[in-house]
Amino acid sequence: MLSMPTAPRQVALSGAGIASPRSESETMRNPLAPVSANSLSLSFSKSEFSDYIGASRVSMLAHSLFRSWHLTAGIESLNFDELEGYTNDGLTSEGSSFGAGTIAAQLGLAKTFNSLSAGLTVRYANQNIEDYNKSGILFDGGVKYDLLKYFAFGAIFSNFGWIEKETAPLSVQAGITGSYPLFLGFTGALSADLYRRNDFQESELRSGLELMYREVFAMRFGYPISTEENNALSAGFAIKLGFGDIEYAYQNRKALKANHIFGVSLYF
Repeated sequence: MLSMPTAPRQVALSGAGIASPRSESETMRNPLAPVSANSLSLSFSKSEFSDYIGASRVSMLAHSLFRSWHLTAGIESLNFDELEGYTNDGLTSEGSSFGAGTIAAQLGLAKTFNSLSAGLTVRYANQNIEDYNKSGILFDGGVKYDLLKYFAFGAIFSNFGWIEKETAPLSVQAGITGSYPLFLGFTGALSADLYRRNDFQESELRSGLELMYREVFAMRFGYPISTEENNALSAGFAIKLGFGDIEYAYQNRKALKANHIFGVSLYF
């Protein structure tokens, strides 16, 4: 859970676009995302996995401004359906079952300094399988630079820290986004990010395309290139209303099968 994209935009762009966040809801996986917001807001997202996985993930994040600082607080959880129990010999134990889940809470701080932006997030995470628990403290951080209003460069690290008797899923990601006005009020944005996680054999190239109409509607597509069997097209859309945003994304991966991500952001 601590490595998978959670906001619909991130999912639709296959995890790309860290240099050009467009919603504070992306803060759960991108410490630079708060600088994209300019008001008090509340975001909610939910991931529905296939029956092959039998799990559901939800998250909620609040954003506020204190002078020129962006403050965020979020919480997320991943819960599995009841899992079938096993004996000490690894055989199915008829009639027995157990539960499993993960919960994490985080606080974030971000600020823009002219063309340069920086962000830092601290997260507490706990995982349980029946009565077996593990917890840890993790940090996300990053910087981005906007160049000539059409280009943005960004780099972040995620999950740097400590998990009790486990290895934290530390990752680094660097990317560039180029955006340009097209025609009839449309704008196109193309992102390319290089992603590496400490338990992956090789790096992953994440690419994403976003087509926006007057900041009212957006279509999104993404495709990752890797040797981790994650190569599959993802897509989504966003509708901006007067009081907030409604977002959706679809993602298909060999390990997770198809899953759907819904998001709502409210502005005050």
